Amino acid sequence: MSAPQYKPMRESEVCNTIGWVLIALGFIAGFLFILAFGRIEVASYYGKETVWSGVMIATGIGIIFNGFLAGYLFQKVASILRYHENK
Repeated sequence: MSAPQYKPMRESEVCNTIGWVLIALGFIAGFLFILAFGRIEVASYYGKETVWSGVMIATGIGIIFNGFLAGYLFQKVASILRYHENK
């Protein structure tokens, strides 16, 4: 009985996987940031009121966009690597 043969991942596959992981992590981190820091307390006539902070929501969206951009760039590099591997 022989040991199973594992096919190693090519550089383009690794780069593509890293890109998808970065996109997912950016989305999760941005969403958690909005949930954790998006609500703030402000003073009102009747006491304290909890409202959504536009700045914190914009920061969370920026985190999501940053993760998407980094993942997209990794996937573009993977596309270039795939082209040269198949050439």
